[in-house]
Amino acid sequence: MVGQEGGRWDVGTKNNAVYLERISESDERLIDALLAPEEARELAGLLTKYADKLDKSEDSDKSENSDDSEDSDKSSD
Repeated sequence: MVGQEGGRWDVGTKNNAVYLERISESDERLIDALLAPEEARELAGLLTKYADKLDKSEDSDKSENSDDSEDSDKSSD
């Protein structure tokens, strides 16, 4: 179980399947699913793929911002 601001994720096994549940801060059940092992692996792959894309996007944004700040440092000379 992972708790964080905005609710929590509960993950486990149940009846030979992967159990996935998302609970809101107000304890409302947002997602309640049983996934076959292969479905769980596919979902994990998709989540990883998109998280990696965001990381790369954030890295490129940071490098662009650092380039911008270097340019503005040079222009203030």
